[in-house]
Amino acid sequence: MVQIGNYHIGKAENAEKPVLDSGEAFLLWDELVSRYDIIELTQIYLNFAHDPDFKQLLRRGLFNTLEKQVNILEKEANRYQILLPNRPPKSVNIPADTTLLEDRFMFRQIFLGIQYMIDTHIRTIRSFTTNDPLRKMFIQFAKDELDIFNNLCKFGKLKGWLQAPPVYQTPQ
Repeated sequence: MVQIGNYHIGKAENAEKPVLDSGEAFLLWDELVSRYDIIELTQIYLNFAHDPDFKQLLRRGLFNTLEKQVNILEKEANRYQILLPNRPPKSVNIPADTTLLEDRFMFRQIFLGIQYMIDTHIRTIRSFTTNDPLRKMFIQFAKDELDIFNNLCKFGKLKGWLQAPPVYQTPQ
């Protein structure tokens, strides 16, 4: 039985083996490619970051969020026999002038990226109509992203790195 609100509807179809449609297969692959790109960019940013708090934030995002989500996505892709894209290198070391990028700029790029990923998660969730477990997984990813966004807002305000719009005052 499937329960929707107070209603119980027939036997759950494909309860033993979830169905994956072609659009969902692409989205699973595309989300994995996206995480790989973000991991590589985060590793590059770690080479240029100066602020110890910002470095810690980058490491936490890399290991506690991105790598964990990649492991989950790879497991699901393997489960559905979707070919995995090429993984980024384990680390990116750039022996360059570390003053090239400023922490504030890198933070702003990450902040914008998080906003973009929230939108992407919502669009992805809307597209997972036939596979309940994957839809649930992406809902959790979206919740995690919202928590990260909330923490980045606090971090950015603390560091003075957010572009705060001017305060609106009503005419007297």
